[in-house]
Amino acid sequence: MKKWIGVLIIVQTVLFGMLMIQLEKIMNKIGQVGLVVLRKEGTIVSGEGLPVSNYVLFGILIILGIYLLIPEEKLK
Repeated sequence: MKKWIGVLIIVQTVLFGMLMIQLEKIMNKIGQVGLVVLRKEGTIVSGEGLPVSNYVLFGILIILGIYLLIPEEKLK
């Protein structure tokens, strides 16, 4: 059971991270279109990506999932 929970945490974190990155890209594109329409200029490069704290949280969750995958005998 512990092994399946670890796998579930890893898969869920990876999929949620991919979703967050894609949503952030879509929001940047919508913002760029809005700026171009407002200013009637060429393309505007903006957006710095997801905050580092999101990547740290994803990493911690993946490490937790890996920890749950390791059998208890190997941890002792």
